Amino acid sequence: MNAIELLKSQHKEAKAAFQKIEVATESQRGALWKHLSPELKLHEQMEEKYLYGPVAKAHDPTLVSWPDRHAAEVHEAEQLIAGIDRASPGDKHWLPDVKRLHTALEAHIKEEEGTIWPKIAEAWNASRLEEAGKKMEAMKAEKK
Repeated sequence: MNAIELLKSQHKEAKAAFQKIEVATESQRGALWKHLSPELKLHEQMEEKYLYGPVAKAHDPTLVSWPDRHAAEVHEAEQLIAGIDRASPGDKHWLPDVKRLHTALEAHIKEEEGTIWPKIAEAWNASRLEEAGKKMEAMKAEKK
């Protein structure tokens, strides 16, 4: 599968998972989060290793600068994820932190899908996108 299509499908899954968590009962939230948290981490690792690291060598200034911006956004998200992981769904800050992470990731996704990925699709041919997608799928299978 094309790397961008694979990542887009993961974005859809993550959005749906956040929505489930936000409407779930307190007792259901923990299990839902335990499934989502590692998926978010794996998604970022796949992007970094097979898309953003290699694309930093492109000639487009937006693509050259994106890996640093992406890393900063990922760092902020990782801090929220770590706090959510440590807390209990019954804690008063747990659900607001999940919602804050969801909002931050929505903005991140909008930029990726609207600006960054179209530029990558222009910079890379279909074969390269397929190759990156296969590597991502292998990485996901290995982590499971």
